[in-house]
Amino acid sequence: MKAYHLTGKAPYYTNCYMLTDNSGQAVMIDCSADTEKVKAILENDRVQLSAILLTHGHQDHRETLEETVALYNCPVYLGAEDAEQFNLENTIPYEDSGNMLFGEIRLHTFHTPGHTPGGFCLMCEGMLFCGDTLFAGTVGRTDFPGGNFETLKESLAKIVRTVPDEMQVLPGHNHFSTMKQEKEQNPYLRRL
Repeated sequence: MKAYHLTGKAPYYTNCYMLTDNSGQAVMIDCSADTEKVKAILENDRVQLSAILLTHGHQDHRETLEETVALYNCPVYLGAEDAEQFNLENTIPYEDSGNMLFGEIRLHTFHTPGHTPGGFCLMCEGMLFCGDTLFAGTVGRTDFPGGNFETLKESLAKIVRTVPDEMQVLPGHNHFSTMKQEKEQNPYLRRL
């Protein structure tokens, strides 16, 4: 399996990711990347986009969603609460503590509300795709509609219990980290 990091447009420069495998499958985690870059990866790796997996429903994480779905006619997964809040139709809800398989790409999903009601984290082969729930050194905002800091703290505690120290933390914005580093240095995790 290969993992790619792509970024969205200014001013948010949202991180999004693509995973490709040897069986011809690919998934995109969050959807803000330029479709030409997506196309180049798909063609280079000779894979088809099997699904788009949104960590949450905020617009900056789905800037190119409509265009990408129109090009590749793939399903979109999103937490049910966010699909409802952001009025996003034709999405498939995740299962909390669920498992997803796309060719050789195995993902574990778990519900992490707080930044949004339907936020989800995805784990795959040593990588934690955490959207805006957890960042390197900090956590997501809770002052948007549907945000709740007490709920976010519960989600962070769930992450600490669930995610091994050696796992890479790949957030929706800014820099990467590891779970060990976050447990040691992130003030929000140290307070749990």
